[in-house]
Amino acid sequence: METDLYGYPHVLLGFMAFFVFIIGLVGTVGNLLAAMALLYSPKLRQRSATLFMVNLPACLIPVCALGMPMFGAACIQRIYYGSVMLPNWVCVMFFVIGLILGQVHIHTICALAFNRLIAVLLPAWYKRLMKPTIIKLYLIGLWVYSALLWLPLACRLGGSLRYVPEEMMVSLDEKSASRALKGLHVFITYILPILFTSICYLIMYVKVRFIRRKTRTSRASVVAMTKSNIIRQWDDHVTRTILVIYLVLITCSVPHLIIHVLQLYNKHQVTWLLLHAVFWLQFCLDPIVYVIFSRVYRRATLECLGNLFPNLGIFQVNVVDSRKSEEKSNLRVNNLISSPGSSKHLRPPPQKIEFSSEVHRDLLDPKNVARS
Repeated sequence: METDLYGYPHVLLGFMAFFVFIIGLVGTVGNLLAAMALLYSPKLRQRSATLFMVNLPACLIPVCALGMPMFGAACIQRIYYGSVMLPNWVCVMFFVIGLILGQVHIHTICALAFNRLIAVLLPAWYKRLMKPTIIKLYLIGLWVYSALLWLPLACRLGGSLRYVPEEMMVSLDEKSASRALKGLHVFITYILPILFTSICYLIMYVKVRFIRRKTRTSRASVVAMTKSNIIRQWDDHVTRTILVIYLVLITCSVPHLIIHVLQLYNKHQVTWLLLHAVFWLQFCLDPIVYVIFSRVYRRATLECLGNLFPNLGIFQVNVVDSRKSEEKSNLRVNNLISSPGSSKHLRPPPQKIEFSSEVHRDLLDPKNVARS
């Protein structure tokens, strides 16, 4: 089997080139459509979490549109020339841009998990904090912090990055950084966000399980109403969607991270190259998760496609069905509030009976009174 100068089989490199080109195409179209659908929907624009949800696909569009074709071109060059023909600084620049955007993606997931935690534990504070101005400052700080984790290394401040052909990615130069510094940087950039997000969802899960048990035996109307609000925040489509995206992130990133930290890529070259494909795969899965796990995002996507392609009837949204689904969701919430364990004060009041003016005239007519 033919290999390049570093022992990677040509067949595997060709497969990687084809695979990343497909990921780049699907990821660019999917993430662009997801961002447009989120911004187009009037209902979603009113939600405080929508800007964070738009930030997720927005930071991945350059990775899919530029980074994936560059990596595929590098694989093709290794097939024909044995190595990448681009200068080292060009490879470092493209990888640093991709790492910064990937860092923004991870930190956005952390921010959304923290926001859902505040919504579950402190709903009153959540409404005060999630204002448009605060959210914009929040996102700017997130981008700046993500860039500061990688730009100094690219400028050789506190260490330097170099392209490692054997690893097919950039890494901290051993001469400029000790092993302890490398471990600290990996902990801050990847392990810490994963742990933080896991803790947020663990706290939410424990809190909601405790509240569900208390709701069954609670008799106080105010307490039951507060508990039902917390449960609705946990059952919200944003919480479910971000949880699935987070699980996809862990599944695709952790195996790649383990081999990178332990430097096992020379011993397991085929596995390492396939884990590259798994790592890149996460960048085109977010839009699919939106559509599958959220009825609100699925409706917004269909509306966006219906406006882009008005002649195709398959993207038309049935307004009646959407209203019925919303009524069913509201009915479930009302059933939750008016459950046997909750107070009677939470049940809707009886409707008032109004009499027409003709009935009143008949009753007040003196002739009718005399007849009776």
